[in-house]
Amino acid sequence: MTNALTAEQNLKLYLFANGITVDPEAEEVWRDEFKGPMSLNEYASTSGLCLKIEDGKDGVWANAPYIHEFAQASQARLAHDAGFVIQHAGIEYPVEVVPVPAYHQQSYTDGDKQYPYTNLGVTHTDRVRVSPIEGCAWRCDFCNLPYEFKYRKKPMEELLRVIGVATEDVQAPARHVLISGGTPRKSDEGWIDEVYEYLADQSPLPVDVMMPARDNIAYPAWLGSVGVNMLSVNLEISDEERARQITPVKAKMLGKRYYLDYIERAVNDLGVGNVQSLIVFGSSVEPIESTLEGVQDLVDRGCIPVLSPFRPDPNTPMEREEPATQEEMEIVYETAMKICSDSNSGVKPGPRCNACSHNTVSFHDGSDFYIGKEDAITRPLNAAAA
Repeated sequence: MTNALTAEQNLKLYLFANGITVDPEAEEVWRDEFKGPMSLNEYASTSGLCLKIEDGKDGVWANAPYIHEFAQASQARLAHDAGFVIQHAGIEYPVEVVPVPAYHQQSYTDGDKQYPYTNLGVTHTDRVRVSPIEGCAWRCDFCNLPYEFKYRKKPMEELLRVIGVATEDVQAPARHVLISGGTPRKSDEGWIDEVYEYLADQSPLPVDVMMPARDNIAYPAWLGSVGVNMLSVNLEISDEERARQITPVKAKMLGKRYYLDYIERAVNDLGVGNVQSLIVFGSSVEPIESTLEGVQDLVDRGCIPVLSPFRPDPNTPMEREEPATQEEMEIVYETAMKICSDSNSGVKPGPRCNACSHNTVSFHDGSDFYIGKEDAITRPLNAAAA
């Protein structure tokens, strides 16, 4: 397949597949300037250095793992001279680094216990991810939540407070909110509905929601009615047999066909450009052909496909599986772009926010589809994006 990517885009995929090493001097400068760790290393797909590779345009955002075993042999190195650079294959790429926000060192009290603010919200690039549920009611083999954390509901007033703190952070201020995290128990769905409505109404920033499909196919319309900006309903795995093995509860409860019907209804209710669905890809998850079938299914319904390369989490049953390779990323991205172009649906690989593409295979191409740093996060998709 012909690689039409730029050098900076290829570097991003290399970092995803191989990680990055860090010069001791660069780490010292980082820690001295930002007074904290380089990364929280709290979830596989975001456990790494948050970087924007300068390319003279909108930049290429990347999350580069640097402490996992597969990163130790990486030929890419973060160094510091007059500024931070990535050295790779004889080329130096200037980068802008995104530090761990200052508020991540603060804590709050729930009952008789103290928790770090990262228990409530974590900021990556310009998005604060808020997690109302600790742990998860489901068990999926590639996710650490049910294996590391006991199920617990968090106080919604503190969830709102962490959004305010993230908004005003002096090191990495947030521009929008993603409510995500663990799936609630069936008995707690009413409670989390209250959380969605409360935060969408009270938040100083636009609020997106990432959640599993509900058995009420009209539910996305309700989310829109209470002020939720965008919705992510993640297909994750297209191959139904592999889904039954890796995401058994999800596959058993609703299944692929219902998910696709639900996503189609969500697009009809919220509009093209406001619904996305993440697919975890790599040969350890499912055959690439199945992944691309899933991309086609989503695009046919006007849903934004979000391409998430598999990165093993050391605290899950898939910890020893191989991560997605750079070649797999290139194939999936280029084929997904063709699927989107041929469909005339108006969608492209997401997310639409350029900064939020730091852990997905997508790139700002200058079109109106993508939202750059100076754009309004709430900007709707217009006809020009098609």
